[in-house]
Amino acid sequence: MNFPDMDLSNFDLPNMDLPDMNPPDRKLQLILNRLQMLCYLNRLTDAGFYNWEVVKDITEKDMQKLGMKLGHVRKLQRKIATSRGWPQSAPLNGTYICCGGQKQQEHAESKQEIVTQLTVSGTQYFVDANGIG
Repeated sequence: MNFPDMDLSNFDLPNMDLPDMNPPDRKLQLILNRLQMLCYLNRLTDAGFYNWEVVKDITEKDMQKLGMKLGHVRKLQRKIATSRGWPQSAPLNGTYICCGGQKQQEHAESKQEIVTQLTVSGTQYFVDANGIG
């Protein structure tokens, strides 16, 4: 059937509230596919992580909320860290993985507070990574 003379200007489309569609970018799809984690693509995009640059800022807490398995969380963290220049053979450092490689403010401040208190007392102590004297 051909309708060349049909006027479609008065044709009403149903008013549907469609969600904002931000299709995931190809790079994100390829990375998740290589990691064998393509099953998380929809969860990530639904949560607003629609491209690789945005996913690189995801936190471990975000991944847990998305229901990612611990092994998958670690795989993705490793990929994020190596994409930022972290050596593949080096152990992952939690503060480097998230927050664009910057230390998390809360942890950095509390550790600085401990060091300051020790320095003020005039006695020099070593503080381990957990902040226990």
